[in-house]
Amino acid sequence: MIQSDNAISERAGNSPSWRIKRKSNFHIEPREVRPVYRLRKGKEMGIEVRELLANDFFRDYEVIAGRKGMNKEIQGITVLEAPDGFKWTKGKEMIMSSGYAMMQDPECVARAFAAGNIQKASALMIKTGRYLERIPDEVVALCNEHELPLIIAPFSVPWMEIISQTNVVVMNRTIRKFQVPDEGNAQVTNQSYKEKKIRRILQAVESEMKFPAILHDVVEDKSWYSSSNFKRMTEYYGLNEQDYWEPSIPYTHHMLCDYIKMSRYRLINTDDADGPRISWVIIPISVNGSLQAYFAVMEAHSLLDYYDEFAIRIAYLMIQSLYDQINGARDAGYMGFENFIHFALSSADEDRSKVISQAGIQGISMSELYDYSVIRFPDSGADAARGEMMKAFSQSRCMRAGKLVLLDDRDYLLLLETSEKAPRTEYETRDLIDEFLNKVRELLPERTPVCAVAREGKTLRDIRVCVHKCRRILETGRIILPDESIIDYDRLGPLAWLDIPEDELNRMVGRYSAAAGDERGRELLKTLRIYLENNMNFSVTADAMFVHINTIRKRIDRASDMFGSDWNDPVERMKTSLLLQYLENQF
Repeated sequence: MIQSDNAISERAGNSPSWRIKRKSNFHIEPREVRPVYRLRKGKEMGIEVRELLANDFFRDYEVIAGRKGMNKEIQGITVLEAPDGFKWTKGKEMIMSSGYAMMQDPECVARAFAAGNIQKASALMIKTGRYLERIPDEVVALCNEHELPLIIAPFSVPWMEIISQTNVVVMNRTIRKFQVPDEGNAQVTNQSYKEKKIRRILQAVESEMKFPAILHDVVEDKSWYSSSNFKRMTEYYGLNEQDYWEPSIPYTHHMLCDYIKMSRYRLINTDDADGPRISWVIIPISVNGSLQAYFAVMEAHSLLDYYDEFAIRIAYLMIQSLYDQINGARDAGYMGFENFIHFALSSADEDRSKVISQAGIQGISMSELYDYSVIRFPDSGADAARGEMMKAFSQSRCMRAGKLVLLDDRDYLLLLETSEKAPRTEYETRDLIDEFLNKVRELLPERTPVCAVAREGKTLRDIRVCVHKCRRILETGRIILPDESIIDYDRLGPLAWLDIPEDELNRMVGRYSAAAGDERGRELLKTLRIYLENNMNFSVTADAMFVHINTIRKRIDRASDMFGSDWNDPVERMKTSLLLQYLENQF
């Protein structure tokens, strides 16, 4: 691959050595676009001439002049066969020629040196044997004088093969530099292992390219940096981290690679449209279509060159591979955890020792405290929605706080880690779950799941009791609170304690709701509630409501005819009393 003219044309030119300015030397105005903030310029991405020629493919290539320049860095390759072609050299490239230009115009090389063009190159590679039998002494002398390595290439080797091998050497070198040692038996899902991998990749990016980099994990809402340079530059320009993927300042946007969605953002300096502009290259990291992170590299002193893009792609592939591994391991872990949950739910009390043993085998903690939630779909098909549910889960904060398990074709179990010292409030829990459910609705707009929450901080030893409780909350809450999408156990009050059959609860709520349709009916329900609370005493009820006792008697007779309930039955009396207490605010 040959460096494109377009890639070269945007370079800001070579920069001298620069030190990072100390904060005390300048004043930062928020949102102000400043002149280019430069890092100390060092070795850029590319390959030294000596390192290239050390490769086995180039062992027969001979350096006949300019040996003092063997440490010059090659950042591109140019093939020149026209006598005036040297004036288009940009610098840092290896110029290749068959000698045709020198045969046509023997003075072209000397003129190029005199014009200051050719000495900006990293090396000059010439084939002899067709147009030139030997290299002119003047050319050899000029290359020695300007420390420009002059390399004789075998006549039989095609230019394309030389270019290809040069690219291979650069890529192999970059991969070796970016290679992160394994951490022995460290698990892929281990957070410290993930952080070490990310930090080392980012540090290698800045070390190799001299461009600071960031990786922002959108799921964890956490950022890692190649060094403190990135933060300092962000502060210097008055930027927020989010500006790197959602700029809030005028900018231009240019796609560099559609396949991996690698693009360049350049901020526009409104005070000096032709002056230097801040720019960076960014690539999103996704797994199974779900956005996981943003990888961004700040173009600190110039735009990325040809081999810099190699390095960025390799770094991206390593980060992408890490996220693929993490998500693959996590998915496998979820399946193992899900199988364990089903085993624990189906086990009898006498099998408790087997459950604990299985947890030990799979490395599942039986002492971890969870708030339990059951998410129910209005109809069957929860299994068919697994993909969307897991995608929504991975994009929400719930993923950091717990686990999601498919229970059956209607229900999912959401476990949120908690602690005795810092339990979540009802608001905090609702906020977490609401964010998750909103993402589910975005992916499944035709489905409306409802969630029941029991914030009790129980271990997996109590899973059967907690799941049963959540399902009871769903059954009762769906009738009592039909408009709620998240039903907390505490919201149901004493009704959560009663095991009222669903069809009976439906009938009771239906009757009382119908009666509450007008003012007279609401007054009747209020009278019935106070009457039952006062142990069906007419006199006490009349005093509490400031009405005549006969009025109370007539109302209770009417209520008996309307609802047909036997309130002399203590169970029936308790159910009705609790339901009327709870429904009073609803009416």
